[in-house]
Amino acid sequence: MHDAAAMAWPVARLPEAIEVLARRAGLRPDQARTSAPAPAVEQAGHGEFESWLEWLCARVGIEMESVESTVADYADVLRNAGPALLRHRQACESSILLLLKATVRHVWLIGPDLRVRRYPLSVMRDTLCAEVESPVRTDVEALVRQANIPLKNRAEVTRFLVQERVAGTRVEGCWTLRMPPTRSFWSQLLWVRMPRRASAMLAVFSALYLIEMLGWTVIGQGALDGRFDYGWLVAWVLLLLLLVPIQLVGTWLQGLFAIDFGVLLKQRLLSGALQMNMDEVRRKGVGQLLGQVMESQALESLALNGGFSVMVAAIELSIAAWVLAWGAGGLWHVLVLVVWVAGTLAACWLYFHRLRRWTHARIHLTHELIEQMVGHRTRLAQEAPEARHVRDDQSVERFLHLSADFDKALVPLSWGISRGWLIVGMLGLVPALIWGRVDVMGLAVSLGGLSLAQRAFGEIGSSLASLARAAVAWDIMGPLFTAASQSDTGHQPVPRAYRQSNSPGDDGAKRVCIHARDVGYHYGRPGDPVLNGCTLTIYHGDRVLLEGASGSGKSTLAALLVGLRQPDSGLLMLNGLDRATWGQGWRRLSTAASQFHENHILTGTVAFNLLMGRQWPPTAADLADAKQVCEELGLGDLLKRMPSGLMQMVGETGWQLSHGERSRLFLARTLLQKAELVILDESFAALDPETLTQCLQCALSRVSTLVVIAHP
Repeated sequence: MHDAAAMAWPVARLPEAIEVLARRAGLRPDQARTSAPAPAVEQAGHGEFESWLEWLCARVGIEMESVESTVADYADVLRNAGPALLRHRQACESSILLLLKATVRHVWLIGPDLRVRRYPLSVMRDTLCAEVESPVRTDVEALVRQANIPLKNRAEVTRFLVQERVAGTRVEGCWTLRMPPTRSFWSQLLWVRMPRRASAMLAVFSALYLIEMLGWTVIGQGALDGRFDYGWLVAWVLLLLLLVPIQLVGTWLQGLFAIDFGVLLKQRLLSGALQMNMDEVRRKGVGQLLGQVMESQALESLALNGGFSVMVAAIELSIAAWVLAWGAGGLWHVLVLVVWVAGTLAACWLYFHRLRRWTHARIHLTHELIEQMVGHRTRLAQEAPEARHVRDDQSVERFLHLSADFDKALVPLSWGISRGWLIVGMLGLVPALIWGRVDVMGLAVSLGGLSLAQRAFGEIGSSLASLARAAVAWDIMGPLFTAASQSDTGHQPVPRAYRQSNSPGDDGAKRVCIHARDVGYHYGRPGDPVLNGCTLTIYHGDRVLLEGASGSGKSTLAALLVGLRQPDSGLLMLNGLDRATWGQGWRRLSTAASQFHENHILTGTVAFNLLMGRQWPPTAADLADAKQVCEELGLGDLLKRMPSGLMQMVGETGWQLSHGERSRLFLARTLLQKAELVILDESFAALDPETLTQCLQCALSRVSTLVVIAHP
């Protein structure tokens, strides 16, 4: 009953298993276009097996992420992993478990017969950790017997001691599946059931206001009829008490919706940021990029808060219109309400246009401020003192004029809509008073509708202003959002089993690493192309020195060879395959240490900056390799001076590195990536001859195929 291993899929059925799990999890995979794995993959190591899984998932339009943890935390990983693929080893044979979902105590698995069964989480954890725990179980059982532990407690004590012995051991073989950011945002919202949650919130808030109206109707009838009935009073109190749990449920649903929507939005923006065109990023200043970051937060918070408030206000206005239709003003009163709503929308439209101009001016002012702070020393040395304030004064003056226009548009939304409606709504009763069609009940109903509409207009003014600010933020963040759909994550590196054509021939001939034929590249501006008809071949094991004058296209060629740019014309192949086949996998086999002004030390530890192109968190072997590379590059003394060694914080808020130290750290970062092709773009320009020789020897000893770019 609890034998979870019986639900394992053979590796030969991996393509089918991935498609089944994706469909059951609502990921909407594409039609499978994969074949069965090669026999060598079934016994492959973790890295090659993971590469194969990633390729299979990419072929059906699913994104896969590897999850590693220690034995002590593996139960928590399973609890939050679904949908996921779990590698199970038994008797030296590998199989796959399909984890559909999990709760605190149970997991749901999809078996080879396509049936879904539930298993205890503890059983699943023991099954997957058995390979790690088995080597120490025999010694622990012998120890328990020697300690004369009672028979009834031996199993529990043995289990506890085994888990303690292997608690720090890393467990691999868990891969979670999710919808890639290249899919439409609507598909991602459907995957996490956002429309269903929005409908539930709409139903809850509608019920909330209907119950509120029913309560006031009950107490109002008794008051207007001039009688006091304890039964009606009790009914009114019960209805008011019923509003409390409904309000709590609505707030809870709203919070869950906001959290999940924010996660999806952040993932989309992060993916878009990583896929932005390099030239487009360069054209923007630091202040403009900072403005985009600030607007991303505004987009999330303002859109959600404004959207929720508008939804609630729309419900209130609908109920208010229904109440006014039954009041003394009748349909005439409803028409007045509709006209006032139209005027509110017009005021919001004016506010949006002025807000957009004001926001762009604010970002421009922020950009100029940051530029002046960064270039403060240059301005002091080069710019005449009497001319420093001219451009600043012009920018501030323009910003003040736009701020005044913006404030004028804000006043109607923040003050005039709610108070103005009360006056206009009372005037809407004038025709009924003139025609003498007013009774006490009708007047009371109309006043109740006016009050409800006034409360709605009080909320809708601020909420529409929030939506307008969110729309402006979208205007700024839109390119970043849409850039995610342009990524090529659907292309993954072809597994090694399909790269037989690149193996060395029987004649021992050298393999081609990079082959470029008639490659051309143009930066998109008028003028001659930077590269035109470029042809070269680099074999595995070659050491190439590329020299040329400044502006001759050396760095552009390097960016093409490592996949940072794509050629406009010609043919470019890595290990016999083009960029469309490799996708992002091109960067795993070919990397470069960019020029100094294009490379950065990120705020974090030295270890993170060194191993960011490898894996994180690192293993003990990764840290040892990083330390060894640093010593070979002459950074050993620097690490000794740092109190925390490789764990020392560096960057803008940490340890400050010299020009030469930063250059060598960039070089170490590139070497630790262990790519087949490494390009060093003026990486030795800031080094003295002795250090240059030391660093070059390190690069030659660690890189099989090396290209060094330098000035003649």
